Amino acid sequence: MTQIEGKDKYVRNVFNTIAPKYDLMNLLMTWGMLPGWQKFMLQKTGVKSGDMCLDVCCGTGELAIKMSKLVGPEGKVWGLDFSENMLKIAREKVRKQGQENIQFIQGDALALPFKDNTFAAVTNGFALRNVTDIPKVISEMARVVKPGGRVVCLEVSRPKNMIFRLGFNIYFFKLVPLLGRIVDRGKAIDDKYPAYTWLPESLKTFPDQQELKAIFERAGLKDVAYFGLGGGVATVHIGVKPE
Repeated sequence: MTQIEGKDKYVRNVFNTIAPKYDLMNLLMTWGMLPGWQKFMLQKTGVKSGDMCLDVCCGTGELAIKMSKLVGPEGKVWGLDFSENMLKIAREKVRKQGQENIQFIQGDALALPFKDNTFAAVTNGFALRNVTDIPKVISEMARVVKPGGRVVCLEVSRPKNMIFRLGFNIYFFKLVPLLGRIVDRGKAIDDKYPAYTWLPESLKTFPDQQELKAIFERAGLKDVAYFGLGGGVATVHIGVKPE
């Protein structure tokens, strides 16, 4: 992964900065495909009414809120993030919708504040590129999921098809930073990368699908699989905790 001094503090400041327009940028960057990807991802969790679930690095709460509708009033969803500004937006969404089966807390993905074997499913969307220790995050997610439960992550990935990959590289490394400059005026954060320059940079040495599969397996998960979406620009990774 692209190395950056003080990465944890920098990434926190990135997400605190982009929080107000985060949902809009996600839709723009995925060409409106994100809701469909999230729907597919949630189908792979196997979540049902009455379950208790966790979304790690929940951001503005979009995925957690959708999951809370699957578990219903008898279930509960926790959303955890380290960005205060993201959580403020997530809580306001829940307040407006009047949902009572969801709770957002500030916390560290590297040290989840939950007991072992707590959740029916643990999810993570587009966050692994931003953590300082990917295997540790996956290990923590595996720790808090119940036996038989699933760890499911949605991440950006590079298409295997060379033509798709060329188009992806042009879009993600050239046009996304340009789009970000329009939205956030290209403001440097902590005198380092602007936010939407960092997001593509963080992918440069990010593990590919097979490498992430191996990380899931080393975390003790079984039946590990992945599914490419959008021509391979995004991937859903799944692992099951052994009974």
